[in-house]
Amino acid sequence: MEKEELLREIKNILMRGGYLIGVPVRKSMVFDLIARRDERILIIKVLHNADSLRAEMAREMKILGHEFNASPLIVGFRSGAGPILDGVVYSRHGIPVISLKTFYDLIINEEQPMVYVAPGGFYVDIDGDTLRKIREERGLSLGELARMTGVTRKTIQLYEEGMSSTVDIALKLEEFLNVDLIKPVDVFSFADLSEERTALDNVIFEDVFRRLMEIGYDVFLTLKCPFEAISRDRTEVMLTGFEDNEKKLKYKAQNIRIFSEILEKKGFIVMSDSEYEEYNGVAIITRSEIMSYDKEEINKIVNERSDL
Repeated sequence: MEKEELLREIKNILMRGGYLIGVPVRKSMVFDLIARRDERILIIKVLHNADSLRAEMAREMKILGHEFNASPLIVGFRSGAGPILDGVVYSRHGIPVISLKTFYDLIINEEQPMVYVAPGGFYVDIDGDTLRKIREERGLSLGELARMTGVTRKTIQLYEEGMSSTVDIALKLEEFLNVDLIKPVDVFSFADLSEERTALDNVIFEDVFRRLMEIGYDVFLTLKCPFEAISRDRTEVMLTGFEDNEKKLKYKAQNIRIFSEILEKKGFIVMSDSEYEEYNGVAIITRSEIMSYDKEEINKIVNERSDL
């Protein structure tokens, strides 16, 4: 299945699942679409080979996930080790990777996968509280379960404390105790979203970035997205674009409008000079205004000039 066909299938699944979908007007290197249903936001990248996900792309997906309380996700066909198996969660640079079938089950059937891949093989999460409760209720010792499964007493104790298990050991425990112990993998909270800020040196509109931070915004660069940054203060998280090419302004404004509506966030575009106060409903702010105004005045301008 080619990427465009896979993307169409993913969009069909999301629409059936009741999601609103936003697709970049022009190709985005970081994500192929953003989808929202109620409070759940997905940032999705489609890759035929999951190993082609670069570290800087994963970094920006995680920044978006953190800032918008969203779940980054890769849907793919294979990795260097072979095909992406159904019902299994893989990981690349901390981003979960699943097959199209697993994605369908996740969105349509609301079924989370049970197995994930980590160094050394396939693993599952065990319900340690249930394991301890059943063992104690039946008068079984740590040593008895250890002998039955071929692991140490300490390993059984660690399972009860929340340590993951290989699939074969978990299945032995379930069969011996005749109880469900394997917990689903929560794909929506699988990624570790902590990321360091990109340095501001030698970036376009560097003076504007520094001014925004000086007056109280927290600014995260998003160099591979359809917008250049996320600007945040205590009350607002805003998509931030930078553009000096009038011909490209249309596409920048379209992208910011699409994703502002999906994410339910404000957005603005900074230009060196412009005859516009807004474009396609997105607020336009000049460089001189950024340099002259404080944060409250900029927030007011964005609200007045925007219809998002």
